[in-house]
Amino acid sequence: ECGISVTDAKHIVATCPHCQKTLLWSSGVNPRGLKASEVWQTDFTLCQLLKPRAWLAVTVDTYSRVIVATQHLRTNSKATIQHWLRVMAWLGIPNQIKTDNGPNFVSKSVRAFVLKWGITLTHGIPYNSTGQAIVERANQTLKSKLEVLAKTEGFTSAIPPGDQARLLATALLALNQFPRGEETNSPTQKHWATRALEEGPLVIIRNELGEWEQGWRLVLTGRGYAAVKKDGKLSGARLSPSNQTSR
Repeated sequence: ECGISVTDAKHIVATCPHCQKTLLWSSGVNPRGLKASEVWQTDFTLCQLLKPRAWLAVTVDTYSRVIVATQHLRTNSKATIQHWLRVMAWLGIPNQIKTDNGPNFVSKSVRAFVLKWGITLTHGIPYNSTGQAIVERANQTLKSKLEVLAKTEGFTSAIPPGDQARLLATALLALNQFPRGEETNSPTQKHWATRALEEGPLVIIRNELGEWEQGWRLVLTGRGYAAVKKDGKLSGARLSPSNQTSR
């Protein structure tokens, strides 16, 4: 009736946050960032569905709740650095990363990596199960989503290696691109949302006649656009393409 296959219909149900029987990730008790890429939590978790590369490196942005995960054969410093490079390519460079005290997180090469990028690396209290509560909850949420997706395709004990990357990407797509619980925006929307500047820099703009005007102040920037105001009145703000503004 809808013109889609049964397999596609199963995928839609499996990735819909409103169709899940298990609770999606709720708020944690850990300190979190006040803006995107301020504080990340990272952990390695074992996912038997993804054998032989069964280790998932999982990072969550504690402000936006975006989850990024990569597959690895083992949990060592090389895998940790590779994972963080991938996350940084997607989410930007964080101010701080919080991990447990695993040897892969306290190695000399990892310390050199975070120093090079100007990142503060902190570790939770040993044997404290709540120290990494946000990322541990993300681990379970991601693995539950993978299990649901695997079952829709008839994979019970393990996902074939040729399908692992696709299903992992599908799970991350579902968790990051759709609102969770009572949220109105998806984690990705929250992560990349524009923020108004308290006191933006002075800019000049090109008006409709092609002439440059001075005295405008930048309020916020979005993808391809900039909001500006003049004479301190926000009501005078107007939206113009970014290529029509100049510092």
